[in-house]
Amino acid sequence: MKLITAAVGLMLGFFAVAATAQFKDWETPVSLGPVVNSPYVDSCAAISKNGLSLFFFSNRYAKDVNAAWHLYVSQRPSVDEPWGVPQEIADFNDGLAASCPALSPDEHRLFFASGRSGGCGSTDIWVSRRHDRKDDFHWGSPVNLGCMPNGPNSTSGESGPTVVEDETGTEVLFFNSGQPGGPGAGDIFESRMRNDDTFGPAILVAELSTIYGDLAPAVRRDGLEVIFTSNRPGALGGPGDWDLWTATRKSTADPWSEPVNGKSLNSPYYDGGKMCFSFDGREFYFRSHRDGNADLYVAKREKLHGRK
Repeated sequence: MKLITAAVGLMLGFFAVAATAQFKDWETPVSLGPVVNSPYVDSCAAISKNGLSLFFFSNRYAKDVNAAWHLYVSQRPSVDEPWGVPQEIADFNDGLAASCPALSPDEHRLFFASGRSGGCGSTDIWVSRRHDRKDDFHWGSPVNLGCMPNGPNSTSGESGPTVVEDETGTEVLFFNSGQPGGPGAGDIFESRMRNDDTFGPAILVAELSTIYGDLAPAVRRDGLEVIFTSNRPGALGGPGDWDLWTATRKSTADPWSEPVNGKSLNSPYYDGGKMCFSFDGREFYFRSHRDGNADLYVAKREKLHGRK
């Protein structure tokens, strides 16, 4: 039995390496700078497929850490040019908190977390639609994704959404929640889209969840790599510190590998927030306090020679 267990472990380790073998390691993260970042909290990034629109949330409007969060978008003419001055998305900033945005694979929907009325009793995940995916400023009325047991939301609070398609073309929503079923107060769950385009009940992602805090899963668009925030043992800053952790898998039907500390992404300070990969997987956007403020950073990596 021990030999079988060891063999299975070696196979999973091989699959994990294969899932990221097309990339080199992450380079040192760089702040997005004073045009995008403010003296207040800037966090929870989502980037468009073409890399020209960066959605995030900030409390710069109220300039109070306890005030309502507003959604912003920064745009740039090309991926080789700097980000422009962030603009508020007025459709969301109606006095109600809106945070942690995530674009759908078709970019016609924006998922976000909010504690607005009409929800399930705490912070829920909502979705808003737009007709023109090139228009970052006009979105329809937000719709709650539904309460448990039929939907992913609960009275315990949900946040940090990411949506990808699995190998069958089904959309899968990854998020964090404190709802029952997990080992800790904050665990990672997934919810699968049904045939009627609604999302089903939350399902615990046991491989990524511990008795510690496991939050804000960012999943690469092919569904084979995840980076999330956790205060599990092994952080660079010592016990209880929040670091970025990563896991991989061979296919979207396989379990995730054992998470490892994303050392090249981390600092001795808080690193995390709701994060995102660029469409090609070569950039990673996240929040860090390494310079004494809650700012957005980007880390880059190259593909190995011959990889497309």
